[in-house]
Amino acid sequence: MADKPYAQRFFEMLMESQYWPEARMQAHQRAQLSQLLRDARSKVPFYATRLDVLFRPDGSIDWDRWTDVPIVKRTDLSVHGEAMLDPGLNGAHGQTIVATTSGSTGAPVEIVSTQLTQSALRANRFRAYRWHGIDWSKISCQIFGEEADDAPWPEGSVLGPWGPPWDPASIWGRIIKINRMTPYEKIVEFIARKQPSYLATGPKTALAVALEAERLGARIHIDALLAQGAMVGDLEHETLRRVFGAKIAELYSSKEAGQIAHGCPEQPGLHVNAESVLVEIIDEAGQPCGIGQPGRLIVTPFLNAAQPLIRYEQGDVAEWMAPCPCGRCLPRLGGLIGRTTGLFYHPDGRVRAGFLHPNDRAILKCREWQIAQTGPHQFEVRYVPADWNVPGDEAQMADRIRTLYFDDAEVAFRRARALPSRAGKTIEYVNEWLPPERVH
Repeated sequence: MADKPYAQRFFEMLMESQYWPEARMQAHQRAQLSQLLRDARSKVPFYATRLDVLFRPDGSIDWDRWTDVPIVKRTDLSVHGEAMLDPGLNGAHGQTIVATTSGSTGAPVEIVSTQLTQSALRANRFRAYRWHGIDWSKISCQIFGEEADDAPWPEGSVLGPWGPPWDPASIWGRIIKINRMTPYEKIVEFIARKQPSYLATGPKTALAVALEAERLGARIHIDALLAQGAMVGDLEHETLRRVFGAKIAELYSSKEAGQIAHGCPEQPGLHVNAESVLVEIIDEAGQPCGIGQPGRLIVTPFLNAAQPLIRYEQGDVAEWMAPCPCGRCLPRLGGLIGRTTGLFYHPDGRVRAGFLHPNDRAILKCREWQIAQTGPHQFEVRYVPADWNVPGDEAQMADRIRTLYFDDAEVAFRRARALPSRAGKTIEYVNEWLPPERVH
């Protein structure tokens, strides 16, 4: 057992722990939290006094005071990121890894994790794949990347095996990748030519690709969408099944918290990876929500000692569901509302999904933006300037809109003091016009 890699040992535990009763899971979580809290309080400047409310004079933890711990906001990562790091972290958790959030819901922020964190993340993902009968000896096509030289059409790139390294079947699997900024008709051609079994991308991107394949009459079969980065709606389920014959394995994750929850293979809702992250749903007063009561989603990942996030506001809204009849004892989330990407429609039948590149904010010199389709050819870019006295280059941004979406787009601009938000996140891509055939 000791000779097995950490990810394998963690995976094997996860396959057992999904059936642990509530009391045993709570004991596991509190053991993980105790270590995290003590280390953060003693080693990480940001938490030097922030956690005092939890600790009794004798040094024990008063769990009844948990909801008194201040919530960490995304702005804390931007402003206090350096102070949230453990400056003396040794190599016990492996090398540190820096990732940058996509910036799809605000300015990008850097997240520092460790090899141990990433191993646990992979183990959770492998459990989700096992739930859904995913065969990692087959080919999975990723649609990600924004830089021009990152997996460009026509050949994309090959990234090698993607399943558990301890499973001999993984040797045969391959990831092929195509840049997300590639025109959709070329992505359809790439998938039709390469014939992957799985598609790994955001659900709105997958939806747009499926609709483009349907428009072009392409005959493609996909076993499953490994959905990442946004919520999966009924339209995605119905369209992916109709066009590709694909089921959907939903993976709810973030750069900040890792793998948070995964779709149940048998019932509605998503099971929380409770062995790796504490999930709370709270109301506006900061108190826990009951079953069926929507609230703000707060996460505390257990295994990131490099940059602890204790009671971090994920920026999504969710609600608890009743225990799942599938037999797994992991808590179940429903009603998840979070990162969304608008679909934009052209009168000729073409469909496009966001995003613009995060660096495009520099063109407008803005803090936030909202891209809205307001008519058949009309788009409006609403944005909050970083400095109202320094104008952005609206003409260049209009060219970017036309390049990414439709070459005949008519683009207008409107400066604003604030933009609409949901669960603390700016709604960046919205469609305020639908073709008549899509209005129900």
